[in-house]
Amino acid sequence: MDVKLYKCPNCGAELKFDPDKQLFCCDYCTGEFTAQQVNQMVQQKTETKQDEQRLRQEELERNEKAAQEGKSSEQQMKEDEFSENTRLYQCPSCGAEIVSDMNTAAAFCYYCHNPVILKGRIEGKYRPSKVLPFAFGKDKAVDYFNEWAKNKKYVPNDLVSAKQIEKMTGLYVPFWVADAITRSRMQARGETVRTWMSGNYEYTQTKVFNVVRDLNVEYNGVPADGSKKIEDDLMESIEPFDYSKIKDFDMAYLSGFFADKFDVEKESVYPRIHQRMFENNAAAIDSSCGYDRLVGKNMQNNVQKLRWNYMLLPVWFMTFHYKGRVWEYAINGQTGKIAGELPVDEGKMKRHLAFIITLTTLIVVAIGYFLGGLLL
Repeated sequence: MDVKLYKCPNCGAELKFDPDKQLFCCDYCTGEFTAQQVNQMVQQKTETKQDEQRLRQEELERNEKAAQEGKSSEQQMKEDEFSENTRLYQCPSCGAEIVSDMNTAAAFCYYCHNPVILKGRIEGKYRPSKVLPFAFGKDKAVDYFNEWAKNKKYVPNDLVSAKQIEKMTGLYVPFWVADAITRSRMQARGETVRTWMSGNYEYTQTKVFNVVRDLNVEYNGVPADGSKKIEDDLMESIEPFDYSKIKDFDMAYLSGFFADKFDVEKESVYPRIHQRMFENNAAAIDSSCGYDRLVGKNMQNNVQKLRWNYMLLPVWFMTFHYKGRVWEYAINGQTGKIAGELPVDEGKMKRHLAFIITLTTLIVVAIGYFLGGLLL
């Protein structure tokens, strides 16, 4: 198996992707390269190692395999490249499976922080079609988190300690992203009610209308994470992602980061995506009605066109062990939006309350002495 290394052409050291610069950088000679330049270097290196006979033989094998599986030769080449140039690690504690490129040494599990072991290569079917690169590095992610956490009361000091922050990990989370054209049709009885007084009598007038609404909505990029290990609500809380920055998947973007592979098929996440789209449709229809109430509402929903993309989206991820519970935090690697529940340090809260009570007592005593002196 040939190992693809992203090396600096100036000094031969490892290149890493810098989200802040959106370039591949060398830590030793400070060289900086675009993704296109990196790919050109990789291509040149590959061509020098492979002769024409091997290329013809591999292409023949790929075409034969693609014909059997109904895949194009180009798609098969991409899956083969992905399979050969990724490593799969597994955590023996929680079972998490971690995807990284050949240059990344996985030292710990980003979920439970236990050591991980090398499992082997990953199948080409897990190759994403798109990737959204990180927009900023770890230092800025730490700044975002510290500013967010330190503004909350009674947060345990260990949560923002250097030892804990060091465990923050840049993780490409697997997402199934759907484009769809939907239609929603609502039938109901709309009622408007007017009440007024005349003399000693109260009158109520109810007007009834037959209400029909048809709504067609085109959705682009409705996401649902494809990992069982990450809470769905946590991922939805850091949305949205800006797909205008999306790139065709390239192995080079994994350099210096971890990635998770999906363990939830798109058929399983479809009900979540379906619910999100049609709840939005229902809210739009309700807001268009303008009646005092809708009675006997009947909704009919259907998806007319549906297209899937399997993407890796950037998340700075951190877990915190506190009082027998694992607390999870996620930072949108593109926008900096943070989500996660903060624990409460009960000791810190009690000390703060004791201080307030003591201070209040001293103030009351001082006022009493002052008023007593005035009376004398």
